[in-house]
Amino acid sequence: MNAALLARPMLLEPVLVERPWGDQRLARYLGKSLPHGARIGESWETANEARVASGPLAGLTLRELVAQFGADLLGQRGMAASQPFGDFPLLIKLIDADDVLSVQVHPDDEQAAALGQRGKTEAWHILAAEPGAELIVGLAELLDPPALRLHIATGELPRVLAHLPVQPGDTVVVPAGTLHAIGPGILLYEIQEQSDITYRFYDWGRVDAQGRGRPLHIEEGLAVLRPERRAQRTQPLPLDDWRTVLAACRYFLLERWTIAGKRVFTRQPGQTPSILTCLEGTLAIQTDGDELHLVRGETALVPASVASLAVAGQATVLAASVPDLRQDIVIPLRAAGYDEAAIAQLAGDTGDLAHALAASEPGERRS
Repeated sequence: MNAALLARPMLLEPVLVERPWGDQRLARYLGKSLPHGARIGESWETANEARVASGPLAGLTLRELVAQFGADLLGQRGMAASQPFGDFPLLIKLIDADDVLSVQVHPDDEQAAALGQRGKTEAWHILAAEPGAELIVGLAELLDPPALRLHIATGELPRVLAHLPVQPGDTVVVPAGTLHAIGPGILLYEIQEQSDITYRFYDWGRVDAQGRGRPLHIEEGLAVLRPERRAQRTQPLPLDDWRTVLAACRYFLLERWTIAGKRVFTRQPGQTPSILTCLEGTLAIQTDGDELHLVRGETALVPASVASLAVAGQATVLAASVPDLRQDIVIPLRAAGYDEAAIAQLAGDTGDLAHALAASEPGERRS
């Protein structure tokens, strides 16, 4: 019964989230159906509350899918990443920043465990950016907690923040513990651990209609901040003529697929689900169980039990999964001719791929 139900890709219905800095770019650029005039800042494509929108499992949330199907849905890697929470381990968001987001920081897994939650390492892929658009990617200088408190209290925190200009196609890895913010005029795809734990340092004096500012979490943020950390832009590495690795760390692998015609993607079954988000064009996802058509702005889940799928059409797609860094990154990128430095930078400041390379077999570590 499970095998038949999980032999097909599933269209997902995301959760839309209003934010004071949101707008309607998700409709204009990605064709999302949004409430008229609502300031929709985020579309949570794979939230635990997101629902299946196609096939015999339509109406179930991702949390309910995990509870019902477990490893048949998530595979071994996905199940390991899901623990101890028993949820869907990766959260993909589409984010519209019409205004600058708050300056914030997220704890790592160990720090968040004390709160009964998962930490938050993430990566951003820029979909659209107005001229001059920037990200805040850390501190421009190392500051101790007393100095940071003073800068916040006096409104001078922006003066000590590091900025990174971005344009469409850029990918940036943001490790837990990094002070960061998304600047105005940016539409992006975010992949992260399934977590919404955020400590807000600074909110630019923003208030609601009643003149109230959003809560700040300065002491909590200082406790998890790693002031030396920076969010870093990666250099994409093509695997072949249609797949390019954009970012990879212990939590997620992000690839861009450029489809022109038909391609077959073969993977080891029972390891990880794949999450496909269509950015441009139309994509047919074909498995032994079914065929699903994706259009711009839609996301599909392919269960871990599916060993091979064909993708056809004219489309640009972002593909996410839970990786084995050695099998999925080190070995194939070595085979494609990349050296250790090129591979390691895909993990940004996390250091995850440097560790994976150091632990790899001698034949895989050649320069």
